[in-house]
Amino acid sequence: MPDIHHCTLCHSTQFRVIHARRRWRYLRCLKCGLVSLQPRPTSEALMKSYEKYLPSSPQEIRKWEMMMQPIVHASADLIEGMTRQEKGRVLDIGCGYGFFLGEMKSREWSAEGVEISGTGAAYASDKWHIPVHSRPLGDLDFPGETFDVVTLFYVIEHVIDPLDLLAKVRRILKPGGLVFLRWPHSTPIVLALGPFSRLFDLYHTPYHLHDFSPETMKRLLRRIGFCGIRTQIGGYTRPSGLIAGLASALSGRLAEATFRLSSGRLLLPGVSKTTWAVRPNEAHHT
Repeated sequence: MPDIHHCTLCHSTQFRVIHARRRWRYLRCLKCGLVSLQPRPTSEALMKSYEKYLPSSPQEIRKWEMMMQPIVHASADLIEGMTRQEKGRVLDIGCGYGFFLGEMKSREWSAEGVEISGTGAAYASDKWHIPVHSRPLGDLDFPGETFDVVTLFYVIEHVIDPLDLLAKVRRILKPGGLVFLRWPHSTPIVLALGPFSRLFDLYHTPYHLHDFSPETMKRLLRRIGFCGIRTQIGGYTRPSGLIAGLASALSGRLAEATFRLSSGRLLLPGVSKTTWAVRPNEAHHT
């Protein structure tokens, strides 16, 4: 049995190794399906690695911008369509270079970011003239019920304790506020490839500490007390490489078409997903 105490989500101790890379193993919970990395890096090691996670050259930053542009626009449209209110206050956790926050600011939202990478935090602050905090959310003293929307783009899979992070997000959201997540869904491809998955590093080992499915993401958010949970495709990234770009476009368009033609019932496995949920008004929360 691998050296793990229990599943983060359901506390089961029954797992199966589905991917191995050097000294790391990805374990799939046999009860709920959540995938977790073992052994996990320490919090200190993670913080140190993310300080230098983002490149600083203008060419590389431009590649990141082009890659994320479709997701930024699709997500901003989704959020404004769901909130249907006066422009509110948005916090983007793991904001990177601030592309999403720049978009929301251009739409007259009050935008703020959290970014561990000094390169990303400095760029976002200087480029978009927005406040960016370079410490983890738990080290910041935001008052409760501060934000209308909190976003996490490709962040939740990097977190040692996603339940704890989402509990902190819930605290700083206003009642009726929206948490909005973008996350990869790599495990179906790993399982389909079987032994050949060792030729690829779909989990970006050891940076991805968890891999979620729509079901485990829903269970995670419910555990924290969110309601109105919905998942859809929500666009696709545009990588700079020719092959990667074509693969992303083809799989993304297929996933979006499948989702629409099934009236939102079918989510193509193996492609990134967008999930949102609402902090309920306490008087109506059970």
